[in-house]
Amino acid sequence: MKRFAVATLPFFVSGIVLAGEPPQLDAASTANAPKTWQEDDSVSLESLMHPESKVSSGITDLRTQMLNEAGTTVGFRGGMAARSRELVKALEKRNHALSMEYQFAPLISRSGTLPPVIVEAQDVAAFAPDQVRTANKVYKIHREERFVSVPPTWRDYLFTGMTFASTVDLPVMEARPQNSQEQKIWEKAVRAGWVEGEKQADDILDANFNRLVRDMTGMMLYSALLQNDLIKPTRIAESEQTVTGDGQQLMLGDKLRRLTEKASFETDPNKWRPTVHKPRKKIIPSADTNQPPIVGPQPSPSSTDSKK
Repeated sequence: MKRFAVATLPFFVSGIVLAGEPPQLDAASTANAPKTWQEDDSVSLESLMHPESKVSSGITDLRTQMLNEAGTTVGFRGGMAARSRELVKALEKRNHALSMEYQFAPLISRSGTLPPVIVEAQDVAAFAPDQVRTANKVYKIHREERFVSVPPTWRDYLFTGMTFASTVDLPVMEARPQNSQEQKIWEKAVRAGWVEGEKQADDILDANFNRLVRDMTGMMLYSALLQNDLIKPTRIAESEQTVTGDGQQLMLGDKLRRLTEKASFETDPNKWRPTVHKPRKKIIPSADTNQPPIVGPQPSPSSTDSKK
């Protein structure tokens, strides 16, 4: 038993010595070990006060974004206002032609209603996985009739959405350029916004003109369909009372008009009234100057060729 204790004593001594020494790691194990913390990675007040910026000029990204947004907005408003004034001046020079071309007053009924707007589509096709549907013409009521006190004019259509402001509000002083570097960013943003504003004014005028032509054409189309009984007319009821009111208000000759039945298409073709086009009459001059000219039907090209 004493021999066993003496033999195992060197092993315990060597274990104690190795436990007191730091562990030895090779280079490969050190490189592959995960990086948990380093002293340089700690957050400090200095790192937060002086953050890194990608802008080489020294202007922060937030400041650059603010200048771009403010400059683009100011330029957009200014460009749209300037272009709107130019377009309005050009339209006013064509006032006579536009007023003669687009007259809504003759289209208003005696009851004071503006006719509905009807749109027409030709050669329409609708495709589905199991069927195909086609139509030669399709009529649709785009806008219903309504009462108006004053007939609309071309100005009511073309001037809609235009900006007539003579000045543009600038942002607060903090959002304006403070030095030459910020001035360059501001000028570039204003120029870009100005171009977009001019384009927006042109797009608004194009849309307004298309709407003007659509409404005028659609109202005239309603009159043509009404003559052929393809559409039912608007029904209006009118009531009149000599005296109305209460203790606080007195009305004399009170008239009330209201729409009882709006225009709708007639789907029964037997009720349609076809339009008959009369042939033109040709005036044949007489050989005797004292005789009146002879009025007769215009000969067809086939009969003329056969006589030759």
